[in-house]
Amino acid sequence: MINKMIWALTALFILLFSSFQLEAQEKIEKRVQVTKAYQPDIKDAYKISELPDITDTTHVTTDFNYYLLPRRLETDVEVEPIPAATMVGEPLTELYSSYLKMGMGHKIAPLVEFSLTNKRSREHALGVLLRHHSSTGKVTLDNDERAPAGYARSRARLFGKKFYDNAVLDGNLGVRSNTRYFYGYDTRVDTSLYDDKQAIKQNFFRFEAGAGLKSTYIDSSHLNYDLQLDYQYLGDRFESRENRVKFTGGLDKYYDQNHLGFHSEVTYLNREFTYDTTSNTLVHLQPWVARFGDGWRVRGGVKFFADVVNGNTHARFFPVANVEYDIISQYIIPYGGVDGKIDLNSYDRITRENPFVLPGLHVKNTNYKLIFFGGLKGNLSASVYYNARFKYSFFDDLYFFVNDVNSTGGAANQFNVEYHDGERMNLFGELGIDLSDQLHINLEGNYYKFVLYHDQARAWHKPVYDMTLSARYNLRDKIIAEADVFVSGDRWAKSGRRFGEETKLEGFVDMNMKLEYRYSKVLSGYVRLQNILSNNYSIWNNYPVYGLHAYAGITYSF
Repeated sequence: MINKMIWALTALFILLFSSFQLEAQEKIEKRVQVTKAYQPDIKDAYKISELPDITDTTHVTTDFNYYLLPRRLETDVEVEPIPAATMVGEPLTELYSSYLKMGMGHKIAPLVEFSLTNKRSREHALGVLLRHHSSTGKVTLDNDERAPAGYARSRARLFGKKFYDNAVLDGNLGVRSNTRYFYGYDTRVDTSLYDDKQAIKQNFFRFEAGAGLKSTYIDSSHLNYDLQLDYQYLGDRFESRENRVKFTGGLDKYYDQNHLGFHSEVTYLNREFTYDTTSNTLVHLQPWVARFGDGWRVRGGVKFFADVVNGNTHARFFPVANVEYDIISQYIIPYGGVDGKIDLNSYDRITRENPFVLPGLHVKNTNYKLIFFGGLKGNLSASVYYNARFKYSFFDDLYFFVNDVNSTGGAANQFNVEYHDGERMNLFGELGIDLSDQLHINLEGNYYKFVLYHDQARAWHKPVYDMTLSARYNLRDKIIAEADVFVSGDRWAKSGRRFGEETKLEGFVDMNMKLEYRYSKVLSGYVRLQNILSNNYSIWNNYPVYGLHAYAGITYSF
């Protein structure tokens, strides 16, 4: 619109200017009438679409000649350290350095136990243990007389360990006291002499000390060692004395799939009894070699024993070998082997087994000339373990306890020993079951058969079979229930050289149960019942045990 107005004004201006010129020259009067504004019309431009094309007829061949000069590129690498990761483990459980247990039985049987140890330490461990358990109970004999069958057992022990980078040094000191009474006399004789408890009292006092050094290398290529030196003094109320010094040493080292080792024991005994003074040195040396692979293991060697009694030496060699093979990934593992040994029958060992022996009883060492064994073991499932073993032994001078009637007026309330040569077969079975995380059951048993070379000899006081059933139930770490059942078969006893009778001791079942309630982590209470069936069986001939007896007490940690 603006363009049209401009064109119209331009035309009007031209006309006016032209009329002015004409009037000035010729004085001509003309009129122009514009009927429409000027509209210019511009045609579209014509575009050439074709591009210029130049055809080059000259051809050039490219030929490059170049030479590379090798040169190492120097690079500077700067490693930026990564911050070490922080491992946050589970918090350590709280340890209590002290433990106190107190209880009382209905037969006036106090029990006190106290232990004190240091808490976690990378440098050392120290501790002390004190314990006392006694009873004033009586038992009923065949003549309905109540005999004093009390006992008193006390113990104090101090122990410690020092930890080094690759070794542990340990030591201990301790004393023990065990008081018993010769209450199991033959009721056919006059027992008026035994109305005084002091006349039938026996007490064993033991002093113990030891030190050891053991390697703790994790790398199997190192030479491992385990050295121990122990001393023990034993004295009884009848002035019987025994000193024992024992050194035990072991060395072993791995070479590829071979494991080599050497075991040694040297024990010196000095006995000073009323009617007997002897010395006995037993030397035991055993080099061995073992080899193992995927699922199998073989070990063999030889045992050398030198038994020196009052200057008389008896040397013996025993072959030693055992092998086992894992047939089905820990489910079926057969094993077997051969062995032999000499048992040192010290006064300490005999009185621990039977405290009612003659004071100062000297028992010869037992020679197990040859022992064969074999069996199966493994896991029936993740929660069931089993072991079945057959063992056959040939022995000389195996001792059996018999009542002695040549002492204490023929009361036969003390035991002597008889020696026999012969053979023994032992069938052993064990089954462990974890029914759950709370309930565990274990069952094991033995069957024995003796073949003695002496006519009319029996394996005195040895049962035909025995069995133990144990169960433990843990209810949320709040209530702990334990039960044990001991079963023994018939046994035979020899009353002594004067009477010569053979007495059959009936088999027995002994049931025990313990129930503990944990009030807190530090305080708990318990009740224990022993011989629940109140079976007054004889543990030794003429020595019946307590019937039902109960204990109750508390434990406290701080």
